[in-house]
Amino acid sequence: MRLIPALLAPLCLFASGDKFVCRLPLFSPAAQQAAAYHAASTNAELVAPSTLSTTSTGKRHASTSPINPNVHFPPAVNFIDSDLFSAMQQNGIVPTSLAGDDEFLRRVTLDLTGAIPDSATVIAFVNDKTPDKRAKKIDDLLASDAFNDRWTMWFGDLVQNVTVSNNVREYYLGRNAYYTFIHDSIKNNKPYDQLARDVIMGAGDSYATGNADYVVRQLQNNGPAQDTYDNLVAHSGEKFLGMPLLCLSCHNGLGHLELVNQSLKSHTRYDFWGMAAFFARTRAQGQKYTDPQNPNANLIKFMVSDTANGEYQLNTDSGNKTPRAPAAGQPSTVAPVYMFTGEGPRPGEPRRTAYARILTADRQFARAAVNYLWKEMYGVGIVEPTNAFDLARLNPNSLPAGQTLQPTNPQLLEDLTDNFIAGGYNLRTFLRTIATSSSYQLASKYTPGTWNEAWTTYFARHYPRRLSAEMMLDAITKSTNVPATLQVAGIGAVPRAMTLPDVLEPGPRSQFGALLNEFGRGDRDDTPRTNDASISQALSLLNNTIVTTRVKKNTTNSTVSKVLASTSDPGTITDQLYLATLSRYPTTTERNMSIGYLVGGNLNQRTEDLQFALLNQLEFLFY
Repeated sequence: MRLIPALLAPLCLFASGDKFVCRLPLFSPAAQQAAAYHAASTNAELVAPSTLSTTSTGKRHASTSPINPNVHFPPAVNFIDSDLFSAMQQNGIVPTSLAGDDEFLRRVTLDLTGAIPDSATVIAFVNDKTPDKRAKKIDDLLASDAFNDRWTMWFGDLVQNVTVSNNVREYYLGRNAYYTFIHDSIKNNKPYDQLARDVIMGAGDSYATGNADYVVRQLQNNGPAQDTYDNLVAHSGEKFLGMPLLCLSCHNGLGHLELVNQSLKSHTRYDFWGMAAFFARTRAQGQKYTDPQNPNANLIKFMVSDTANGEYQLNTDSGNKTPRAPAAGQPSTVAPVYMFTGEGPRPGEPRRTAYARILTADRQFARAAVNYLWKEMYGVGIVEPTNAFDLARLNPNSLPAGQTLQPTNPQLLEDLTDNFIAGGYNLRTFLRTIATSSSYQLASKYTPGTWNEAWTTYFARHYPRRLSAEMMLDAITKSTNVPATLQVAGIGAVPRAMTLPDVLEPGPRSQFGALLNEFGRGDRDDTPRTNDASISQALSLLNNTIVTTRVKKNTTNSTVSKVLASTSDPGTITDQLYLATLSRYPTTTERNMSIGYLVGGNLNQRTEDLQFALLNQLEFLFY
């Protein structure tokens, strides 16, 4: 494949590992938060560099001078802007300008649907002169089927719906049922708190009632039943409260968690057992099953139910935990008590139902949710890591001596939480509030002056991040107009990676599965999803036939073949390839350079080269 050096130059930045902040073994949440914001700032300057001053050595460095606070601020559309812009004004920081229509359209389409916009959509949007076109586009995206797919993928990641993990198998039929349940819930706009309650209370046939697989996913078959109960509490605490409760399952907080979590250091292992006791009557009975469509498969489905009796017994000395035993004067069983409020089941209320009710009524449930959603839309959370909330460090008025605030903007975090609760935990309504704000619509490039990394926590610009693995594959197939065929057990072929029910399909023996794995989709078990960049990813985009064959003129219905069939004008070819690949028109410089390249040799081959070069731009890989 012939290269266009001037167009491929940005690829070198992507391929240079020392240019990006890699995942480091940082155990302190404060250090991890600092690393997350440093990575956001670093990537922003690489992908959309601001006007930078230089030292005598020519290296970039951050400004130490504040920007003139009298510079015009974008309009404050809602409380998000009011909170962020107020913090900026107080500290002499000015946000960058609003993104152009093409940058905004690509960003919001990827964020809300996981897909890039097609050329016709870009042209229509850019040419639309109505003042409310951005709000209308957001509403269209929120109402689309692609929105359901993208946020089903997100929630599937959150609850770790996967065919097989280190501990247990849902099997493909359970996995598919769980996926369908989540997808239907998102499609029907089920309130987020109800969705959480439904999965926590899931019961029935795991192959027919998808939410029953929430319990199945946390089964611990190589230890006593208490290990499973502990798993259910630790998982729900991390995923729905954003809190690392797992440590308490083995030891008391005091003496272990002072450097990790000030709030949890005051809790004991007995407190954790009280939470686990809500699940002590939950059962999952496995039985062999034959799939009529796949009779040779050895499958087990589970019947999840709750018994009328059963307590959390402190009588274990095996399994994955240190021995459970009562302290002197304590009973040998633990009653169900929610450690953060002291609440228990109401008279006659099933214990799991009580736990789901109490957890989703906890303000921390909404607070964790809005932080997760904020990170999905802004690239970095208000609290980082998103699963390491410290309740003792949220309020500036009750901060322990010697401790720092955890949220980068405490007022914004609480206002978002209030808004989510007041809106009935409506996912679409909340995401619309974010997407319509001026702060979300800021440009990636910082134009008021020289960028200072110390400003990163103020969200004074958009922080580009690499497309997720599924977004990447779908963007390649959509921009080249050559779809993929992704085989899924129990379902058949699906055309888009964003519709895959888990991250193990298709497997690594498939070229598509191998590419998705290379771009960090993880396994929903012990390998987390990541948007980190690597040299191997860059080499893959340069050499993988998923890319190289899709830019060929002789590939049926490819974008290149369609463009060349419609025109031989190099300017028109350039425009159409930029629109299809980068979701924008080329700049004058880009257009002139591309035209010069196209007319300098075989038009067919050089048209292929041009789209190939665009697919390897940082601008294609990041948004």
